[in-house]
Amino acid sequence: MQQPRYDIEGRYQSLLAAGETLLCEGYDQAQPKRIAKAAGVSVGLFYKHFSSKRELLTAVMVHRLGRLHQLIENAVADEPSPERSLVAVIAQTLAYFQTHQGLAKLFFMQIGYGDEQATEQMSAARASYRRILRSVIEGGIQQKHFLAMEPLEIETLVSSIVGSINWTIYEQFVVKQHNIDPQVMTDRLVVFFLRGIQLESVDGG
Repeated sequence: MQQPRYDIEGRYQSLLAAGETLLCEGYDQAQPKRIAKAAGVSVGLFYKHFSSKRELLTAVMVHRLGRLHQLIENAVADEPSPERSLVAVIAQTLAYFQTHQGLAKLFFMQIGYGDEQATEQMSAARASYRRILRSVIEGGIQQKHFLAMEPLEIETLVSSIVGSINWTIYEQFVVKQHNIDPQVMTDRLVVFFLRGIQLESVDGG
């Protein structure tokens, strides 16, 4: 359906939606002309927003990660303990990428992010996820649920958690291409992480 010319935001969102659909079907086949046609806009408008489909892919991923981060922050806000908050972060992430498995495959493609601005946007999205995890860990330390850690130790733990989540997403949704029970997988990961940081006297349930 042709998009109204005056609806700039609507046409941009249509490009994101069409781009996500076609990119998930196959990166090589998702040419700008096809994406623009599916979005109901001109190919000229495509290039007004993006210099390449690689930049469109980055915009799609940044948009989706923003949605995920909002879901996580809402879930964490409702949790009574840092242990449960950590569970919420991991469970929300796995459930989200299970719902968007096509996006998970694109997420691990080694194609770069586009120009400097696109790269900065993706870096900011990744940093936002790390910030959420860091906040959970620091909250656990302040509440004396987790062992005291130096800033470098916290960053190392955050990197370990992110790496484990990424590997799980890659192995399950990209390599094996099958569904999981996000909560069961989360419980396995959380037990491993809490074993090294949780004070013995704290009951995280």
